[in-house]
Amino acid sequence: MTTPSPEPNLSPVSFGTDGIRGLAGQPPLDALTLTRIGRALGNWAVQARPDGSTDRAYAVIGMDTRQSGPFIAAQIAAGLQRAGLKTLLVGATTTPELAHIVTHAEDRPLGIMITASHNPFDQNGIKVFDYDGYKLADAAEAAVEALIAADTRTVIVAPAPLLPINEALHDALHVDYARSLLGGLPEKCLDGLTVVLDCAHGAAHEIAEAVFQLAGALTFVINDDPDGVNINQNAGSEHVRRDRSALLTAITDYDADLGIAFDGDADRVVFVTPDGTLIDGDHTLGLLAVAMQAKAQLPGNTVVVTDMSNSGLAHYLAPYGITLARTKVGDRYVMAHMRAHGFSLGGEQAGHVIILDGRRTAGDGIYAGLLIASLLADHKRGDGQTLREMSNAIPRYPQVIASAHLDRQVALDSVPGLAALQAETLAAFAGQGRVNLRFSGTEPNLLRAMVEGGQSNTLAEVVTRARALCGLVAAATGTMQPRVDLVDCMTGAPLA
Repeated sequence: MTTPSPEPNLSPVSFGTDGIRGLAGQPPLDALTLTRIGRALGNWAVQARPDGSTDRAYAVIGMDTRQSGPFIAAQIAAGLQRAGLKTLLVGATTTPELAHIVTHAEDRPLGIMITASHNPFDQNGIKVFDYDGYKLADAAEAAVEALIAADTRTVIVAPAPLLPINEALHDALHVDYARSLLGGLPEKCLDGLTVVLDCAHGAAHEIAEAVFQLAGALTFVINDDPDGVNINQNAGSEHVRRDRSALLTAITDYDADLGIAFDGDADRVVFVTPDGTLIDGDHTLGLLAVAMQAKAQLPGNTVVVTDMSNSGLAHYLAPYGITLARTKVGDRYVMAHMRAHGFSLGGEQAGHVIILDGRRTAGDGIYAGLLIASLLADHKRGDGQTLREMSNAIPRYPQVIASAHLDRQVALDSVPGLAALQAETLAAFAGQGRVNLRFSGTEPNLLRAMVEGGQSNTLAEVVTRARALCGLVAAATGTMQPRVDLVDCMTGAPLA
């Protein structure tokens, strides 16, 4: 008597703060689950078309430079085609470029970006853009999740033969996107500026250098040789936030005015000055807010940020009559608040910068890089003020992010004594500080603890409090001696 082989496991699938994430080849990024995701997206897309039609419906698929991208794209395409959607592969592209393609393409197709952003190469993910070029709303994500859950077929569909990348189309899309980036800026706005671009061995290597050259900058590029496994490896915005040495060496070698680092899919950007100062998302938002207000481009005199942004940003903007509106962590929540209230500027401390000026529907690291570089170029030609001097006007209060690697997740509101410890922490900061605890939406079982002190607190005090909070949650998950990585948010440097 033969024992029947077990049925394949139908893994649950849910959208996190930035799409569906996981390890490539493992649920939810295994062949069967990817097929189910593709079928669900295809069925939802046909149902959701604005005019109700089903003819000529198709999906545009882009990806960053990870070696797992083609496998994921092929399996997603197999599911899409089972649902009646044709697919068009546009190859290596940035996330904001894919959003631009969706917005300007004929019939406004569904957009699917295969990327894990700033995460290591063995991870990957799926970001989905609606026909209007914006990421799916919560209700749409819930509808897709329900369709995936209802699909109980356990047959793995053979990967669809993706249409080969049309090189002429690929180049034309890059040209069109580059024009959109430069469209709102003065011609040759970066004349006289020398910049170093860190492309993270990611999607920015396809286009960033050409865009900055067209804007007039003398441009040098590092980390622009992707091999499928080196994306974000000792490179890119997230690495630069922790270790600026390589980018700073390049700035020195090329006598550059500025270093600019993107992440793997170029929706994040951070900057480094010639003296080694890190300019993160908070600095960028502060400088752009004042510049945009001066041009009457800041509706409501409001900048939308997350709970992670340093309170020093609010204090810097207050004299200008500019206020902060805070949301949950995740650029999707920033974007939702901006769209709901008609605001034009928002972002995250980690380097997401969203500018809704009628040309963009996603955060764009290359565009934000152009704006900051243009601001610096104007000052270089005028009063000579450096980016370091501009950013120093934005106060930063002691703030750390502790990342605790735990064995499992737990409902934070059920952890005994956690609420009391948070209250005790805030009391120790004389009511001036802030505490934000959450599990990462992109990395499994990773607790993020943001702890910010007041003006009179030391960094050491903040670190001690962050460690205590992580320790209490770790004990509740049964994690013995968890690894806790600490980063000083004021400098981006790791703490021992």
